[in-house]
Amino acid sequence: MKLSLFKSLQFRLPFLVLLGVIPTTIIAIAFANSNASKIIRQETQENLALKAEALDENVSRWTQMNILSLKNLTLQPGVRSLDPQQQKPILETVTDTYEYIYLAHTADLNGLNIARSDDKPANNYSTRLWLKEVKAGNKMFLQTLIGKTSKKPTLCLAAPINKQTTLSAVAVICSVLEELTQQIGAVKFGKTGYGFIVDEQGRILGHPDPNLTSGDELTDYSNYPPVANLLSGEEGSFPFQDESGIEWISHGNRLDNGWGVFILQQKSEAFLQEKEFQHLATLIAGVSILMVGLLTWFLASRLTKPISKITAAATNFAEGNLDQKVELSQDDEIGILADSFNTMAQQLQESIIKIESKAEEQSQEKRKLEEAIYTLLDEVSDATDGDLTVRANLDSMELSTVADLFNAIIDNLQDIAIEAKESSSLVGSSLQQNELAIRLLAEQAIDEAKETRDTLMSVEQMSQSIQAVSENASQAEKITDDTYNTIVNSTKNMDLTVASILELRSTVGETSKKMKRLGESSQKISQAVSFIEEIALRTNVLAINASVEAGRAGEYGQGFTIVAEQVGALAEQSAAATKEIANIVAAIQAETQEVNQAMESGTTQVVETTRLVENTKQGLNLVLAKSQEVNRLMGSISQSTISQADTSQNITKLMQKIATLSETTSQSSAQVAQSIVETAKVAQKLESTVGQFKVAE
Repeated sequence: MKLSLFKSLQFRLPFLVLLGVIPTTIIAIAFANSNASKIIRQETQENLALKAEALDENVSRWTQMNILSLKNLTLQPGVRSLDPQQQKPILETVTDTYEYIYLAHTADLNGLNIARSDDKPANNYSTRLWLKEVKAGNKMFLQTLIGKTSKKPTLCLAAPINKQTTLSAVAVICSVLEELTQQIGAVKFGKTGYGFIVDEQGRILGHPDPNLTSGDELTDYSNYPPVANLLSGEEGSFPFQDESGIEWISHGNRLDNGWGVFILQQKSEAFLQEKEFQHLATLIAGVSILMVGLLTWFLASRLTKPISKITAAATNFAEGNLDQKVELSQDDEIGILADSFNTMAQQLQESIIKIESKAEEQSQEKRKLEEAIYTLLDEVSDATDGDLTVRANLDSMELSTVADLFNAIIDNLQDIAIEAKESSSLVGSSLQQNELAIRLLAEQAIDEAKETRDTLMSVEQMSQSIQAVSENASQAEKITDDTYNTIVNSTKNMDLTVASILELRSTVGETSKKMKRLGESSQKISQAVSFIEEIALRTNVLAINASVEAGRAGEYGQGFTIVAEQVGALAEQSAAATKEIANIVAAIQAETQEVNQAMESGTTQVVETTRLVENTKQGLNLVLAKSQEVNRLMGSISQSTISQADTSQNITKLMQKIATLSETTSQSSAQVAQSIVETAKVAQKLESTVGQFKVAE
């Protein structure tokens, strides 16, 4: 068998060594890369921080110089004098001394120019923010904007001019931020590293790109990721990705005046050393693994070469070539293994010679045993045809035990055959005698099953009748319950009727009393009407007398005559009205009398109706008691019929079980009869089979 390369030690040893070396090397390289990456990233961030701090210091120094220049300006006596002639030379000296200051001027509290360093006409600054801030109490206000004169990013500083402790005017200097831009332009490292400055609102003050520092207004950079991060209160290192997908690393510092200083560099360049280190580490790891693999392969080849010789000799020995010897001149373990193999091969050759000699002897004994077996088979072959009188010869030494055992088996079979023959005869005769009795028993069981089924049908009919009676009793009980409930409701209604009648009786009584009072009131009205009628008659008499007296008076009594006539007419009308009222009162009295009589009759009828209703209520109570008794009896009857129905169902189930058992018994009897017939046939067949054996008489 030829061993494949992948299964050989020459391959597996280097493979196992590399299997242990490669993960270790990878882990070591990964650990080194991780540490190196941390160091390189930390150094890169520190370098950015140092550059940002340097730029921070330059900007702060430049800003402080402007602030000091303005403070010195406000302390000059000529400036405090507010005399334009004295202020202008001082302002010109400031712009001449500091090249980056292109304008210095003063303004009163109304915003009007007092003096300027240039020759332009005075201006009105009343709407400027710096004026409002200084007037509000700000000691030093910085404002960044695009200068109208320079058209470039400008820093304007405003400070108060005080006379003693009173604000009298404002001094302003404006500086072009070109110097800051030049300093930022000098901050370049690598191909992508640069810096820029923004004001407190995130607008560009200095940037290497001139497009961002030109225009009519400062460029808004507040949405740029590092600027937005600084405006949110976060300083220091900040990685981000721009709109083009390029990754950057930045460092931002906030100045005391609110400005922001930023240093940026692309990650690909900032961490270039990290990538180079990773590539170098990967290359070193690959070379190391390759050298270890080659060295291991060489050592494995030296080690496995003598083992291969021993393996080849062992393979040939296993294939049958016993003349094998390994020639090695080594004193190590492999040399000992080769000597042991040679010794083993020699011992195996000697053992094989002995085994071959012994195999020849066993072959001769095997041939003798086969001849004895053939002879034994010839002697006992008649036993397969049923001849139990044959016997094996005991002359052979090799098979004497087998022959003796065979003779014993034949003797036992002969005894069994004789007993089986006698038993089968007895069984056959006994089964023939019992067959008739079993058949009769089966027929009786079938008749019994039929009678049981008939009885079951009768019981089921009786159960159905009882069930119908139970259902009718339940319906009767339900009807009785409904009747009882109806009577109960009627009794309640009668109670309500009695209560209503009694209430009506009370109402009629009250009405009768009120009608009597109405009659009495009518009598009083009649008396009052009589009194009024008497007054009307007297008034009429007085009117007539007055008319007569007025006629006697002549012309002077005509007015009294007219009055007397009117009084007479009024008296007649009063008399007529009084008569009409009297007639109405008489009609009311008559009707009141009739109503009183009707009320008295109604009261009598109410009393009689109350008595009749009470009698009806007593009758209903008696009917209610009888209905309750009938309801109780119907419930008892219903329960009894339900119990009888349950009992009949139990009897039906019991009869069904009896019928099932009867059918099972009849079927079992038939099966037993059939089994007896089949058993008789088997006994006859057994007797016939046993009769085939030839036994000694």
